[in-house]
Amino acid sequence: MNAKLITFSGIVTAFLGAGIGFVVAHLLPCPYTSPMYKDLAQKYAIIGGVAGLLIGSSQEMIRELKQERDAEEDLFQDLNKAIRSNTTNKMTDDV
Repeated sequence: MNAKLITFSGIVTAFLGAGIGFVVAHLLPCPYTSPMYKDLAQKYAIIGGVAGLLIGSSQEMIRELKQERDAEEDLFQDLNKAIRSNTTNKMTDDV
């Protein structure tokens, strides 16, 4: 797996998630005045960033693993064809 690509994908989606969280916090103002609800934009941005990081890196890891699996399947199919053609040649040589 390409760790640099996974990290890059996670960071990019983390920035997107943080931006989305920041925009949502400003578009939907909180009607409460409790101290717990102060700096809600920062909290939403952090939550969005963490969610983006997890989703982006997970998606890239799945894509990398799928590429590896497809390469292994192609190798197996080529090996299977080679074995079948070799056994077919031996059978025709024996006759």
